[in-house]
Amino acid sequence: MAQSYYLNHPDQMLSVLNDLVSVGSITFSNEEKHLPLRVKSHLMNMHYFQEHPEYLENHLTTDGRLFTTALYKNEHATKTIVMISHFDVVDVEDYGELSHLAFRPLELTKELQQHKEKLSADALADLESGDWLFGRGTMDMKCGLVLQMSLLERAAIENWKINLLLLTVPDEEVNSVGMREAIPKLLELSKKYDLNYTLFLNSEPMFSKVPADQQYYFYTGSIGKILPSVLCFGKETHVGEPLSGVNAAWMSSVFSEKIEWNEQLCEQVNREICPPPTILWQKDLKKDYSAQIPHRSVSMYNMFLMNRNPAEVMEQFKNIADEAAAQMNAFIENKYKAFQLQSAPAHKIRVLTYEQLKEHACKRTSPEHVERIENFVAKERKGDNRQQSITIVDQLSIICQDLAPMIVLFYAPPYYPAINSTEDPIIKELSEKLITYADAAFNINLQPIEYFNGISDLSYAGLQASLDSMTTYTNNLPGDEELYHIPFKEMAKFHAPVINVGPIGKDAHKNTERLHLPFAFQELPKLLEHVIHVHSNQ
Repeated sequence: MAQSYYLNHPDQMLSVLNDLVSVGSITFSNEEKHLPLRVKSHLMNMHYFQEHPEYLENHLTTDGRLFTTALYKNEHATKTIVMISHFDVVDVEDYGELSHLAFRPLELTKELQQHKEKLSADALADLESGDWLFGRGTMDMKCGLVLQMSLLERAAIENWKINLLLLTVPDEEVNSVGMREAIPKLLELSKKYDLNYTLFLNSEPMFSKVPADQQYYFYTGSIGKILPSVLCFGKETHVGEPLSGVNAAWMSSVFSEKIEWNEQLCEQVNREICPPPTILWQKDLKKDYSAQIPHRSVSMYNMFLMNRNPAEVMEQFKNIADEAAAQMNAFIENKYKAFQLQSAPAHKIRVLTYEQLKEHACKRTSPEHVERIENFVAKERKGDNRQQSITIVDQLSIICQDLAPMIVLFYAPPYYPAINSTEDPIIKELSEKLITYADAAFNINLQPIEYFNGISDLSYAGLQASLDSMTTYTNNLPGDEELYHIPFKEMAKFHAPVINVGPIGKDAHKNTERLHLPFAFQELPKLLEHVIHVHSNQ
């Protein structure tokens, strides 16, 4: 007797999508912890996992969250595709008076008919078409998860001769704890079940390249992101005697001016160009108002990566910091002359990496004392990782204030290494056949893009830089692995290419986030199935 499908018809997939979206799994929320239980419950409705419950597991992360693995295993298969997704979402404060409907997409989409005046022309046109589902998580990325769940079931019922391992994780929107901790688990599962990972398939949604973009895309890599940071340590003084000190807020502003939108820091690979760097966080470290100038200030910069590694980024920032320090020193000297001060500035502004600062702090105190500072702050686990890294640099800078005024360069979490499989023979063939199939079957013109520009967990599905270049990152990360751990060594053991084929969506992280239903539940399942069948025969 033929088995009935749990996830086969568009209405069935929409029903499960609505159920998963109804769990408001905002990163760090209790609902984020509950969502894997809901996923497992849906998967247990499938006949295959009723027969093979051992292939369906929820795994605990070190911070008490869960990620889910679900394996379809064919006894004759020699290849395994890892299907990656995340189930956390960003908050819903931007929904305002409709925030109570943000996780009820059917109701929200209906209610928006009464709020048309608040929608952009593009969002209004999509609403009135009846083809779009609005709501947080509909496109980013619970639809992708539902489609991957349906592929597991279809493979089991139709006895596809390939292994499929679903991996869905929390925390992609903030620190990617789920994916980073899943990497060792993937290696463990490969040994346990004799799995040969030959492809990583993500189903993040398509991102438009320009406003009102109607083009269809898939991605053969994922852009990287790193957070180079700077602590400026000046010289304290009363505001009545500003020339006796060095204002760290001013130092940060001079440095930031050299970074913001700096086209020289934009990478270009073929026809794709990284967005320019921009300031993500800048503040002085005074806790209260006083008549003392701010003499400690910190800034963090978002940098996108394609080919660059942490060692190269640090070298670029070191060169810019040297230029900024020279400019600051010249400014101070000129102001001393302008105000007819007889003595020259007592100290020149110097540039240090965190690694150099830490070495000096160890000499001033002891390696054990510095380690206690790093471990104490890192293990508090109450604050934001970025704030913890600032606290560590600040405390070591105070120990080393004999070096001030100074610019200290360091890295703060997160770090997403860039990954690109465009030139991989497997991906070349997959791309060609996917494009041909989409055109022939659906008259869809799919275009390949080398880097998914929305940041994704595919970044951890391999390591395309050398392990040596990663030491620059770990050596300049305050708190080191105790604060923020990336399993570089384990990542380096993966050699499978990556691809991202996902739904059409718009306005990720906005209150008009929405999913194009016809493509999501009609054409896209066939495209994903085609990718799997092509790869199984490669």
